[in-house]
Amino acid sequence: MKQVWLIILIFWTGYGFSQTKSDFSFIEHLINKGNYKEAIFLFKSDSMKLMHSQADSLNYYKGWAHYSVKNLELSTQSFLLVGKESPFYAKSHFFAGYNQIYLNRYDEARNTFERLNIEDETKKLLVNFELGGIEMLQTNWDAAQKHFEKISPDNALLSQHITALQQLNDGLKAHHKKSAFLAGLMSGIVPGSGKIYAGKTGEGVAQMIATTGFGLVAWENYRKVGIKNIRTIFFGSIFLATYISNIYGSAISVKITENNYSNAVHNQILFQLHIPLRNFFE
Repeated sequence: MKQVWLIILIFWTGYGFSQTKSDFSFIEHLINKGNYKEAIFLFKSDSMKLMHSQADSLNYYKGWAHYSVKNLELSTQSFLLVGKESPFYAKSHFFAGYNQIYLNRYDEARNTFERLNIEDETKKLLVNFELGGIEMLQTNWDAAQKHFEKISPDNALLSQHITALQQLNDGLKAHHKKSAFLAGLMSGIVPGSGKIYAGKTGEGVAQMIATTGFGLVAWENYRKVGIKNIRTIFFGSIFLATYISNIYGSAISVKITENNYSNAVHNQILFQLHIPLRNFFE
């Protein structure tokens, strides 16, 4: 009887191991074909939880699948579980760090890059590049430059991206930040001028014409029929509402313009930090 149970146990163990290998191979196939959502679904199966011998590879593929569908939090968690003995170690931790940068978790990203246990000199330069990018995102150009100076201009992989980041920084220095308060004040004095100051010339001219027009109509009615007349009250109310919205709108327009500029620069920095990673680990 004991021999029968032993045979059954060996059969099921072999079957389970074979099925696990099959599932893992299928996951590799899905990842290579770009079927990331299907791979993520398969990660949830019980057989995947038993694959201790291939845990690093499994965590790498899980991290890459989540990264590819923009689940950056889950991607980071999986990437950071990949051990240093894995051939996927460097790639996983570099992309974990980039995910943290993208999520604005700069201290965590800095810690991820600084803890990287690598001997390859090119990868060490890549670490300095990413650390410089983190400093730049925190508007600390001097600290960023110290990292970039460790990278030779002869490094074709990184030098062009450092140049692009330097140009972005030059643009930031040359950028004259506009004041929302000044825009509101200008529109209070000359309706629409705050919008023109914000760079929205067409809207500013339209606002100027509308506010001035309602003001003139209200004044004309006041002059002819008096302040208590319904037409004077009606057009006076429209003028007042237009005048106030013109001041408020001018201030908001400047804030939106400045936010759009900051976001554009931020996204350009992220782009420059991302491309070398993709090129290096292709």
